[in-house]
Amino acid sequence: MAELPASILAAGAGLSARGIRRLSLMLALTTFVLIGLGGIVNSTGSGLSVPDWPTTYGRHLFLYPPSEWRGGILYEHTHRLVAALVGLLAFVHVLWSWLALRDERFRWFRQVSLVSFLLVILQGVLGGMTVLFRLPTAISTSHAMVAQSFFAITLLLALGTQRTWYVVPDIAPAVRARILRLSAAVWLVTFVQIFFGALTRHTYSALAIPDFPLVFGGLFPPAEFLSSHVLVHYLHRVAGFALAGLMVWQGLQLRRIPLLGPWGHAGMLIVLGQLLLGGWVVWSFRAAVPAALHGIVGTGIWAINTVIFFQAWRWQWLARQQHGS
Repeated sequence: MAELPASILAAGAGLSARGIRRLSLMLALTTFVLIGLGGIVNSTGSGLSVPDWPTTYGRHLFLYPPSEWRGGILYEHTHRLVAALVGLLAFVHVLWSWLALRDERFRWFRQVSLVSFLLVILQGVLGGMTVLFRLPTAISTSHAMVAQSFFAITLLLALGTQRTWYVVPDIAPAVRARILRLSAAVWLVTFVQIFFGALTRHTYSALAIPDFPLVFGGLFPPAEFLSSHVLVHYLHRVAGFALAGLMVWQGLQLRRIPLLGPWGHAGMLIVLGQLLLGGWVVWSFRAAVPAALHGIVGTGIWAINTVIFFQAWRWQWLARQQHGS
C-alpha cells in the first residue's frame, strides 16, 4: 500500500503552512470579487470609462484622486485596483509557497502556484489590451476566459490546503468512478457555457433573441432571423438548459456523498436561479443589475462545479495511490 501524502497543515512549516492556507483562501475570494467587478464593468458599459492603460487619465493607478471616482470611472478604476491586489496576492503566494513548502510531496502545490502567477500576468496584459484596442471581441472574450481559468487554479490552491484534500472517504470504487465521470462532464459543459456567455456579452448578443424561454415564439430560431448574433445567443441558451439538467442530476447523485453533498444541493438551487436571471436579462432589455448578477452567479456555478470535479478527481487519485496502482 502506498503512503498517502500528508496535508500541508500537518507537514508544512507551522505558522507558515497556516498562513499559506489563509492566503490561498484570500486569493480565491478576492479573485471572485474581481470577476464580479469585471461583470459590473461590462454590464454598465464602463469598459472604456478609463481610456488609457496602465495609467488612469495619465496618472498612476494608485494616485488617481478619489474625488474623480464617479460613474463608470468608479467601476473601472475599482476593478483595476482589485486586479492589482489579486496580482500582489498571487506574487506573495508563489514566493511563500516556494520558500515554505520545500517538501517534495508539495511540489505540485508550488508548481500550481507558479502557474497561477503566470496566468495573472497574462490576464493583466489582456486587460490592458482590451482597453488599448477598444474592446475587440477576441481579446475581451479571452480576457473573460483566462479570468475563469485563473479562478479555477486559485480554487485548486485553496482546496490543496484543506485536510479533506488528503483523505479518501469510504465510497465504493464504482461509485467514486461514476462521480468523477459525471463531475468531469458537468465541469466541461460549464466551461463551454461560460465561453458562450462571454461571447454573448462581448458580441452584444444578449438581446438578439427578444423572448424567453421561447425563441421567437418557438423552440428554434426561424431561418429569416438567423444571424451570427442569434446563433451565439441560442447556443448560450441551449448550453444553459443542458447544464441545468446536468447539475440537477449531479446534485441528486451526490446527495449521500460525504463533503460533496452540500455542494451538489447548492448547485441545483443556484443553477435554477441562474435560468431565471437569464430570463430577467432578456425581459429587462439587459438592465445592468440582472446582467451583472447573471455573470456573478455564473462564476459561482463555475466555482461549485470546479470544487466538485477537483475533489472527485483527487479522491480517485488518492485511492489509486493507496492501493499502489
